[in-house]
Amino acid sequence: MALRVIRAVSTAIMLLVFGTLAYGAEKHLLLGTWMVDVSRLKIPDPPRSVTLTLTEAGTGRFHMTVDIVHSDGSKAHGETTFQPDGTAAQGEGEGSADVDVVSMTMPNERTLVMGAGFKGNPTSTRVWSLADDGRHMTETIIRHAADGTPYTITNTWLRQ
Repeated sequence: MALRVIRAVSTAIMLLVFGTLAYGAEKHLLLGTWMVDVSRLKIPDPPRSVTLTLTEAGTGRFHMTVDIVHSDGSKAHGETTFQPDGTAAQGEGEGSADVDVVSMTMPNERTLVMGAGFKGNPTSTRVWSLADDGRHMTETIIRHAADGTPYTITNTWLRQ
């Protein structure tokens, strides 16, 4: 009887350990190239396109680029390489980028969370979540008006 219990517990522990290792080795489901569905943007003078690319950068790190083509044809580009553990990572950009530092986490294989700052001030919190179909992603952005009042923006992204 005791031997049977020990075997059952040992098997459960092995499944837990190896199951966790297998999950940890899976690729993040947001990897790839995404474009904002600009037809759904609720802003005046929306951009022609917004493209986000998320790739692995080795040793548990990721690289994100964002390219914007504004309505007048001008372009903006931003990028960062980050460890998804909440530590700060510098961002680089040109054009109208409003982010120069980020803190990123990936609480699961379907979600990316970013806290962003610019010139020493917080700018936004963003959460990207993969839809069940794997082809759409929702971005929820929380910003603050000049008086400190928070407001939320939601964007829909399409996998390319």
